[in-house]
Amino acid sequence: MAKKNLSRRNFLGTAVVGFAGAAVSMRGADSLANPSNNANNFASKTGMKYRRLGRTNLMISEMILGCASGLRSEQLGKILFNRYREQLPFIVNELFDRGCNGFCTSYCYHDTEEILGKALVGKRDKVYIITGAPAGDANKVIESGERSLIRWQTDHIDGFFCHGGWSEGFYEGAKKLQEQGKIRFIGESGHKPEDHVARIEANQVDFILQPRNFMNQAKWTEKIDYKTADELFALCKKKDVGVLNIKPFTGHFIPNWAESSTDPKVQGFLSDLKEFGKKNLYQAMLIWVLQNPNVTAAVCGFNETQDVVEDWEGYIDGKLTSKHMELLERYAALASNDYCRLCETCVPFCPKGIPIPDIQRNRMYYKNYGHQLDARELYAAVDPGHCASACDGCGACEAACPNGVSIMKNLEDAHKLLA
Repeated sequence: MAKKNLSRRNFLGTAVVGFAGAAVSMRGADSLANPSNNANNFASKTGMKYRRLGRTNLMISEMILGCASGLRSEQLGKILFNRYREQLPFIVNELFDRGCNGFCTSYCYHDTEEILGKALVGKRDKVYIITGAPAGDANKVIESGERSLIRWQTDHIDGFFCHGGWSEGFYEGAKKLQEQGKIRFIGESGHKPEDHVARIEANQVDFILQPRNFMNQAKWTEKIDYKTADELFALCKKKDVGVLNIKPFTGHFIPNWAESSTDPKVQGFLSDLKEFGKKNLYQAMLIWVLQNPNVTAAVCGFNETQDVVEDWEGYIDGKLTSKHMELLERYAALASNDYCRLCETCVPFCPKGIPIPDIQRNRMYYKNYGHQLDARELYAAVDPGHCASACDGCGACEAACPNGVSIMKNLEDAHKLLA
């Protein structure tokens, strides 16, 4: 059932977004790479802080824009989806006026590249464009990059990343675009920290996009034998690779998850948030992410300019109060058994070969993001022999899960919603 209003509090998470506007020479954007130039001057006026994006030497604002709602279909229904698209230019202006110089999206996020490109006309020499391309053969990657240049109305892309995985074809195509001066730096996005390691060790990427938030912090490392996000970010620091932290607000939203729960403790938490304000929970999540010195920037999704204002107020203060920490701890405790961290620990234990994290993510897209059409499309692509209905209730997945997620219940729920 579609959500009735567009507030980020209802359906939007953080995802990858982009930059840019009218064509400009690379020298214009380079002026921001020196912390003594535009970035610091702007910071003194707005309060925004900037961090170095690894060996790129780009000084990126600690908050940059992401466009998770710009997925492939009009998944929110025409009214809500078109309103989101109408709001984007205003969100861009609000962020820019507050010192944001990073705008990031992907080739597959509907027409967000065009919308952001138009919104940033006249600002190109003050911002960085970060955009995603598909994993595939080199020719497809080059074609995607060429299309992005047109959509962004620019002659170069600052950060060009392989969206949702990696292929050698992407790297080949990206290197050719780089040689032609059409892209500057190469990156990769993904959900599992371990998947980035090979590219970092091989010096193939200049930056990464990886989820990390209060809900998936390294409290469960003793049960897994590969890198956590914290360990990955430490490796990035060692190798001088920039880190863009996606999903800082978890993607598991109040009130979507909480309102559907019958747990009296959850309802009590919602009642308390009416007094303290949901915005303080989101502010706490953002500040918590930026406390990690190995994070360059948090990639934040917004649906309304008011979302920007609310999170900015928390960012400028920059302090986690005891009340904030209490909210984070309570939220994590109550949502933990519903929220999949995508760590994939359960996958090898499933005798049916069910792609458990993928299906739980599809369920999250449906229930928490409101991306119903996309969620069903993604679920339909799962091999019928390995879809959620193949689960026989053996419980091996839940025994292996380091976070106590109610996987079997979630799979049953996913199949009802998505089949």
